[in-house]
Amino acid sequence: MLPSRNRLLTCICLLLVSFAVNGQVNEADTVSQSAYPFISYDADTLINPAQLQSFFDKLLKLENGDSSQLSILHIGDSHIQADFLTRQVRTRFQQRFGNAGRGLVFPLRVAGTNEPTDYRSASNVSWTTGKIVGQNRDPEPGISGISVRTSQSGGYIDITTLNHDDLDYAFDQVTLIHAKDSLQFDCRITDSELKFGYLMSAADTENGTYQTWVPFTKPTNFVRIQAEQTSESQQTATMQGIILKNSRPGVLYHSVGINGAHFSDYNTSPLFFAQLNTLQPDLVIISLGTNEGANIKITVDEIVASVGTMVQKIRTLNPGACVLITTPVDDFFRKKYKNPYLEAVQRALKQSALAENVACLDMYTIGGGFGSCSGWRKAGLMQSDGVHFSKTGYALQGDLLYNAIIDSYRKYAAD
Repeated sequence: MLPSRNRLLTCICLLLVSFAVNGQVNEADTVSQSAYPFISYDADTLINPAQLQSFFDKLLKLENGDSSQLSILHIGDSHIQADFLTRQVRTRFQQRFGNAGRGLVFPLRVAGTNEPTDYRSASNVSWTTGKIVGQNRDPEPGISGISVRTSQSGGYIDITTLNHDDLDYAFDQVTLIHAKDSLQFDCRITDSELKFGYLMSAADTENGTYQTWVPFTKPTNFVRIQAEQTSESQQTATMQGIILKNSRPGVLYHSVGINGAHFSDYNTSPLFFAQLNTLQPDLVIISLGTNEGANIKITVDEIVASVGTMVQKIRTLNPGACVLITTPVDDFFRKKYKNPYLEAVQRALKQSALAENVACLDMYTIGGGFGSCSGWRKAGLMQSDGVHFSKTGYALQGDLLYNAIIDSYRKYAAD
């Protein structure tokens, strides 16, 4: 037994050590970033961060009290459609810089596929679905990489947002992204099942217009968008996305992901790029390459050409947007073999970022590189299919992405 005086001194020392350790914890340190031995935390840094200067400038203005809203678009495949990774990044941006709303959503459940867990979609009718992947592109997919169409007047889609992590996703503005011409049903937009709502014309009053904006008098977590035939010439209603936002300053973090998507799927979807400007992105993050890495015939030159096409289309239609490319984390080939083809994808994406002079985050190296998928799986961070990750694994990747961006932002803000 220690004398009482010594025990007291020991307790005081332990408390001081505890305070010192806690004092070292900053925003970049999260529970999900445990010391996984296969992850190279030192490599978690942006390549060519100077290309994000205009984005960082807007972040700094927000942090200094500016009343504007900043828009981020994250494009990807199934890793993004589930929204676990992007939800983590969205949450951390909005907790620090302000919550401007949930952003772009799509009734994926109504379309017959998986949707994020922070909103729910429902309908009273069936809808025809067109996607950027596969042979079916009727109706033509737009900004969400997917579209739905109904020929039933009175058919509606309900969207209900769910709050989480102290973030209130009530909204007072709805922007419907949809086909607009004389053949389209008008749409009735309401914040309650019991209200009649706003009847909005789907006529194309301006060439190339794809959106209809409706303000509500008070915030709500529910919107119903209902097709309504008001003339005999109207035949269908076609929807490509819904933007939900509030009137507060902060960040809108839009995510667009389609299961199985490649660069080529987006590149051959002209309406996707035509509707990009509806989001007015200040930063576009591109997280593709996993599906290219499952193709044993893929070449570095093919990927470089595809990336160049996408970046150039983004720049042509949104010249003020910054671009950040991320490489995929290592995965298995055919569920059990180490995947050598993903290394070619990593090299191609880094080469493309250099050629196009955009920022890059090498998640492949950060995640441990070739063969590190075994460590991810053993740690419970990867699903049994060897390609997709667990919720915790995606949250960890989201933290790594956010921390790399914020670290470069801090350096920019300090200058």
